[in-house]
Amino acid sequence: MKYRSLTRQTGPVVEPVTLSEAKAHLRVDGNESDSEITAMISAAREWCEQYLDRTLIYTQWVMRFDRFPDESAHDIELPRPPMVTAGTATAVALTFTYENGTTATYGNGSYRVDRNATPGAVKTLYGQTWPPHLQDDNAISVTWWAGYGSSGQSVPAAIRHAMLMLVGFWYENRSTVLVGSISKPLEFAVESLLSSQKWGGYK
Repeated sequence: MKYRSLTRQTGPVVEPVTLSEAKAHLRVDGNESDSEITAMISAAREWCEQYLDRTLIYTQWVMRFDRFPDESAHDIELPRPPMVTAGTATAVALTFTYENGTTATYGNGSYRVDRNATPGAVKTLYGQTWPPHLQDDNAISVTWWAGYGSSGQSVPAAIRHAMLMLVGFWYENRSTVLVGSISKPLEFAVESLLSSQKWGGYK
């Protein structure tokens, strides 16, 4: 099932790699470049998340789509896994629009949540179907939390090292890199690290 939009409701409060870790990797002692390195860390995290189609640090997502799945496919798959499985960031909210235009929140006891699947999924109760609703742009939304954890130490080491490699390359190369330059070895090394963490695609 295709979604119409996917947006961050609440972004991560920390990065998988700290400023001090990045500066140690870069062998930078002073503080003059702190803001620049911090921005590079965020960019590296976003790059890795996009490449992997995963969420690294606890993030709240909102997915909007036009209609519930049909009877042959009851599951609503939630992109950017892994879905949070424990703690306070496990809340899921599902809203939909009735045919008269009013919006309602579907009760938590009216559907099932599979947090251990990749990707996570919201499902109907056994033997039941989704409620009647208006089929229109963004008529339905699901809000949930995803990420490996609330700290960088929860993120796999391969991903964190790939981030450091990206930060290191960007720090040393401030302008666009031409095809055939040093970017090719870096691209191979980073993608090799991240490929072990990819989980495949979904529809």
